[in-house]
Amino acid sequence: MGSKLSNLLQLFRSVLPARNMEDLEQRLLKAQEKKDLPEMAKIYYDMGVHCMKNDDANRARMYLSRCDSIYSSDDDVYEKVKKSIREDCSERLGELEELPLLTNEIPQQIEEQAEELSDVQIRLWGLMTMARLVQVGKRLSHIAGCEVLGDLDEAVDVILRSFQEPVSQADFQFLTDVCDELYDLGDDEFAGQVEVPGGAPFQVFDLDGLLVATELNLYFDSHLRLLSEGPEDSPTETGMIACALLPDYYLRTCKEDLASLPQILQEVERIQADYEFVSSQMTWEGIAQRIAGYKELDILAG
Repeated sequence: MGSKLSNLLQLFRSVLPARNMEDLEQRLLKAQEKKDLPEMAKIYYDMGVHCMKNDDANRARMYLSRCDSIYSSDDDVYEKVKKSIREDCSERLGELEELPLLTNEIPQQIEEQAEELSDVQIRLWGLMTMARLVQVGKRLSHIAGCEVLGDLDEAVDVILRSFQEPVSQADFQFLTDVCDELYDLGDDEFAGQVEVPGGAPFQVFDLDGLLVATELNLYFDSHLRLLSEGPEDSPTETGMIACALLPDYYLRTCKEDLASLPQILQEVERIQADYEFVSSQMTWEGIAQRIAGYKELDILAG
């Protein structure tokens, strides 16, 4: 009897984590339907804690980051999420940032490589990544509040042109408007999603993994400062360069380890190839051709 009971307990424990996560996912769907942001933040926190307890650091970081993004998005939501949750969430994210995760190591590697590049080379490296987000942006632009992502196509062309010739007042205003709209991107769209042919739906929140909207805004802001004030007053941003990895999408929809996924490996290769490209004797014609190809690339298709 003791042996049978022990076996039953082991079986129960083996299925309990999955059952708990399934319960949390069902609760999340209901909270999303109601647009109950404080409840969504609490559920994402619980999901993150669950993943940490089960040694899934990558997904723990994803869920805890989503919790942090939600309660930080609005003062009223912030007050409705318990202080103990906010503090523990922040502490856990701090712990996860110290781990050897791909989402920690790639940005760190980029920062180190950028030390060997000029200001223009770094900006072009980031612009190539932005070009690879054009097709993702076009998909998401059909969601209310995310229309600005459909402007990435034209914005990439304007920014590239601005490296070679003075921009018109109309182009400068266009970049300014895009920058401002990116600052408010998706504030109320934590559950919006679009279909991906042959793959799982892509959520607006899947941009949160490397804070894509924030990095886009910072890139535009820095470039506008460059155009209006000069390089001395426009610090170069490297955060844009890793943004096409989109780790949250794959963590949410795939069971495999991030570092083994073909889409992730291909994007890492593109980041490195772009570094080697900007480190070489570039021509503006070659840069334009590379960016034009990237704008047509559907990175979600692999």
